[in-house]
Amino acid sequence: MDDKSIQGILVSQYKAALQMLRQTIGKIPSDLWNNDEYNNPNWQIAYHAIWAAQFYLGANAESFVPWKKAIEGAESLGGSQEWENPEKGVILERHNPKDELLSFIDDIESRLPQSISSLPLGENSGFEWYPYSRLELHINNIRHIQHHTAQLIERMKMKGITGFPWAIDGNPPQKW
Repeated sequence: MDDKSIQGILVSQYKAALQMLRQTIGKIPSDLWNNDEYNNPNWQIAYHAIWAAQFYLGANAESFVPWKKAIEGAESLGGSQEWENPEKGVILERHNPKDELLSFIDDIESRLPQSISSLPLGENSGFEWYPYSRLELHINNIRHIQHHTAQLIERMKMKGITGFPWAIDGNPPQKW
């Protein structure tokens, strides 16, 4: 399989993962969007997943240009690694509403083909904490989107909200 074919598959899988996140965001009720039930509210989990997708689609940390409606520090979920939580004690003064995060997803999707094709898949990831190829970084990035989408889905299912399709390719299986 050549790089063009692999790039097309990556674009397709990013879009499917982002579409699942988009649908999940749409099902989160307003009263659960920014509540204090969890350490990280639902909007922040979604923001973190989208922010990381944008970040790791770039060449490296130094070339990162934040989204125009970024909330500094909101990308951190308080992980144990220094690079996951560079500024401890950040207090978020506001949150992104759903429509802004859906627009953020649109921005990423519109640039996916160019973002993926601009960096050779066999070269280094560009991020020292991920010492593997760009191709593996893409797969890791897609898994990360899916991880946090599943986290949000599980939170919603605990509230009795169901109907989250897992395949977004024109032939979805039964809804959960």
